[in-house]
Amino acid sequence: MIEKIKNAITGKKLSGWQIRETRETSHQLFLAKEERECVRSVETQLFRVTLYQRRKSAGARNDVLGIASFQIGAAELPALEKRIDEAIFSASLVNNQLFELPSQPESLPVVERMDPSLSVKTLDECEERIKKAVSNEKQIRLSAAEFFMDRVQTRLVNHHGLDVEQEGTVLETEFILLAESGSRENEYINRYKRRFLSDFDLEGEVKQSAQFAREATVATLPKTGPFPVLLSGEPLDHLFNPLVARASARLKYNRMVETELGSSVASPGEIKGDSIHVWHNALLKGGLGSYRFDGFGTPGARVRLIENNIVRAFLAEKRYADYLNVPVTGEEGNIEVGPGSIPFNHLLDPERLGGGADGDVLYHLQAFSAFEPNVMTGAFSAEIRAGFEISRKGVRPIKGGSVTGVLQEAIKDCRLSKERVQRERVLVPQGIFFKSLTLAGE
Repeated sequence: MIEKIKNAITGKKLSGWQIRETRETSHQLFLAKEERECVRSVETQLFRVTLYQRRKSAGARNDVLGIASFQIGAAELPALEKRIDEAIFSASLVNNQLFELPSQPESLPVVERMDPSLSVKTLDECEERIKKAVSNEKQIRLSAAEFFMDRVQTRLVNHHGLDVEQEGTVLETEFILLAESGSRENEYINRYKRRFLSDFDLEGEVKQSAQFAREATVATLPKTGPFPVLLSGEPLDHLFNPLVARASARLKYNRMVETELGSSVASPGEIKGDSIHVWHNALLKGGLGSYRFDGFGTPGARVRLIENNIVRAFLAEKRYADYLNVPVTGEEGNIEVGPGSIPFNHLLDPERLGGGADGDVLYHLQAFSAFEPNVMTGAFSAEIRAGFEISRKGVRPIKGGSVTGVLQEAIKDCRLSKERVQRERVLVPQGIFFKSLTLAGE
């Protein structure tokens, strides 16, 4: 199919092209309560064709680059010529700055993204595992569950002779647990995915989700005001996105950030806590953001972006690296954040807090309805789904209310645990302690 597309493109008025073939095999299992509702397998083969047209443009000092792309499957092959002509016409209406596609790299890194042990039987095993795990939890029943086991193969070719391939696997679940306590009932939804079966801790996820569901039936609102806050678990997935955005070549080129190398990602003022170190890491074993090559064919790499709160490099795919004349790092992969020096359990100890009102209250927040700080401003405000209020008076579960802050300000007085955890696309400290964030509750 790729050869047919290449032959169809030959002779067209183009300066370049790229074809990305994606083959995906997906095995899926669905449970309604504990009964099988559906089992199915799906195979897809799609081609993403991108066409480039360098040309003169009236009023422009330099040549411009028209770009257009389309997606096509094998069944749509009779319409290929029409789709190509439509894309060429679209490209003729677009004026982008010039950049070059890469040629064949000398080598590609070995990146562990594929688990050959996964098979159709894996779904049967997951079904039995979740049923057994739920049966071990008091006051908990399974409402629904879905499992997906995907194998994705990718081939990328372009007019410079680049021809590279990679494959990966993903095992994913989404399940809903129901907890009952007297007349109160609460549900908890968990979404979880890993590349390797050995990393797929389904029992651990059920245990924690069951705990959250049970505690929600007796949880109360947090207090209102500024408090020390420890974040762990789910919010760590997106917490550092605003800092990575400060190092984005794409955002800098589009004038959405004004970062220069050597500038700080923290707001002006004294840094009282741990410094932040951030890497773009496309080589992380089992990371969902890991790759041998990115969408342009750039080999995966691990690159330090931020050192001691200072931007040291831009995260730049080939296009924006050419635009800004900076080194190519590849597209964003996994985000790695360096560890601190304090054990995680010390961050949970109220005796280590400074004197304050309300019995030296610390809030440990673990799950939100959605925790995604604004990448431009760093501001966040999220509804709390699961957490604890910890003080010398004891520990009580909380749910509801919200936590608010601005990341660039908050990191000026934060502490990072020395233990790190790997989640879907991040390798980060297990806990991040902020001296003061604003809670709204009672």
